[in-house]
Amino acid sequence: MTGKKGYLLYPPISKQERYSSGVGSVGGEQIPLGIYYLAAYLRTRGYVVQVRDAEAEKLTSEDIVRQLDSFRPDFIGISSTTVAFHRALETAVSIKQHFPGTVIILGGPHVTSNADHAMLYPEFDFGVLGEGEITLTELLEAIFSGVKAFSTIPGIAYRDQGRLIRTAPRAYIQNLDDLPMPACDLIPNLALYAPPPSNYKTLPVLNVITSRGCPNLCTFCDKNIFGVKYRERSAQNIFEEIQHLHKAYGMREIAFVDDTFLINHKRIYELFNRVKEAGLFFHWTCMARINNVDYDFLKFLKSHGCWNIAFGIESADEDILKLIKKNIRIDKVREVIRWCAKLKIQTKGFFILGHPTETVETMDRTIRLACELPLDAVVVTINTPIPGSVQYAQAEQYGTLDKRDWSRYNYWNPVFVPFGLTKEILLKKQKEFYLRFYLRPRIAFQFIRSFFGKGGMKRFKTIMKLIEYVIPQTKKG
Repeated sequence: MTGKKGYLLYPPISKQERYSSGVGSVGGEQIPLGIYYLAAYLRTRGYVVQVRDAEAEKLTSEDIVRQLDSFRPDFIGISSTTVAFHRALETAVSIKQHFPGTVIILGGPHVTSNADHAMLYPEFDFGVLGEGEITLTELLEAIFSGVKAFSTIPGIAYRDQGRLIRTAPRAYIQNLDDLPMPACDLIPNLALYAPPPSNYKTLPVLNVITSRGCPNLCTFCDKNIFGVKYRERSAQNIFEEIQHLHKAYGMREIAFVDDTFLINHKRIYELFNRVKEAGLFFHWTCMARINNVDYDFLKFLKSHGCWNIAFGIESADEDILKLIKKNIRIDKVREVIRWCAKLKIQTKGFFILGHPTETVETMDRTIRLACELPLDAVVVTINTPIPGSVQYAQAEQYGTLDKRDWSRYNYWNPVFVPFGLTKEILLKKQKEFYLRFYLRPRIAFQFIRSFFGKGGMKRFKTIMKLIEYVIPQTKKG
């Protein structure tokens, strides 16, 4: 299929839609590595590929149509989450109106977890379910050569005489080292991407993902794309990507965006020993689970550039933690966050309000815990049972779930309300959480001090936007 042209797209959802308010503008932008991995894999098979992240580039459907008119691709791939699906559909409708013969393939979390809904719309000719590199390549070969029947390709959805066909699931890619590095050279402007202003020390910051699959059983997560079996790239493979990012793009900091970057200590030791032997040093951040670290390991991370770790804590109520299968203990949370503070590793806590069985008392307990811990930042979202998660299937046992409008499934709208609570109470508690955490002298002073360093103006705008989001709505409550 050498020479066939493809256009891979992340749909044009706005920050207002994604976060239900202007607060989203403080959230930074992450490179959507998934479509850049797809682009890299397709190029190894001879395809000519363009990639557009319409959210980061602030493209409209009209902008996309204009680009397609000059590029004239043979196929278009759109990757969409549930909250962005309405924009993916809107874009597909516009594309079909202008280029009716172009094949449109939908991938990503929404079609994977809910193909019955996504494939109702004839603008999408095919759906790729789950991990996409091999599936998309085989599908394109079938579309353009006709030598293979669609029914024989694992991991796709398509219509046959008006009937939706879903083929058998595809086995996950076992050796991630076989995948090429994401095609970052196709990013039109790397300056589009940076973490939130308080989440980096130096620029440019680039994202790296080193594993797929999560072995943990949290009921609020959708694992349909990469599954529950943990698969990791080798230390050598990651090291080669780091060298490439340093040489090709002047990388000075890395955000490791794995859900559980620190799960395999042996691999982390090997990776950063290789980095040190090569004479490289860079600052880096990651996300991790509370029960994946100990003091000596954290000390090693600090000495090799780690300055910030985000931990999912979710709740201070032990019964809720058991119900959502978080598998952490509050005493361990206290211990790990104190270790990090002692080592001067900054920490961010992820918290969720509105769990099944949540009450005002459990939310107050969670707020108190966050303020007692030596955390440096928090992110507080509203529990959102995403299609494909255990909680989505069980939601109506514990409360009311609005299934009418998935564009509201953005973790800031209360689409699920536990019995005994209201949407208004959840939003009020979220605002209270932010106010009580950030308006304490230690945290306020920390932010004020950061205004005078590099990126200080961005940090100032960040805190002003957060205050603008929190205070007016709190007064109304």
